[in-house]
Amino acid sequence: MINFKWYKFSELTVEQLYAVLVLRSDIFVVEQHCPYPDPDGKDIFALHLLGMEKDSLVAYIRLFPPTDIENYIVFGRVVTARSARNKGYGKRLMQELLSYCDTNFPGISIKCSAQHYLKKFYEGFGFKVYGEMYEEDGIPHIAMQRDS
Repeated sequence: MINFKWYKFSELTVEQLYAVLVLRSDIFVVEQHCPYPDPDGKDIFALHLLGMEKDSLVAYIRLFPPTDIENYIVFGRVVTARSARNKGYGKRLMQELLSYCDTNFPGISIKCSAQHYLKKFYEGFGFKVYGEMYEEDGIPHIAMQRDS
């Protein structure tokens, strides 16, 4: 059973932050063979959704709320631990994200930079492609958006 909870950066414990960085590094750097600096200086501005199974972080997403300059939501770093795959946690993670956004930011568009192979997954949540495919860190990506 997975339990989700949102945190501001300042609310994360050292242990939680460490678990987030380990999970993101394990998947985005090691598994995907993509040597890039995952700690990008943006986490402090994000909201963090942690999906815990017992005492282990198994799913994660970060969200950037709309600002006065950019009146849209951006999410990214969507990840499920290898040990927790095929349990539907990716779908649950997205449902939690969309529910949070619909409650806290009604009527605001949501954007992401999605790995191309996940296009249909995100389309299942109402996201549409805009723009052309591009490479990010050697991986094909597409820009996607969901309007409320």
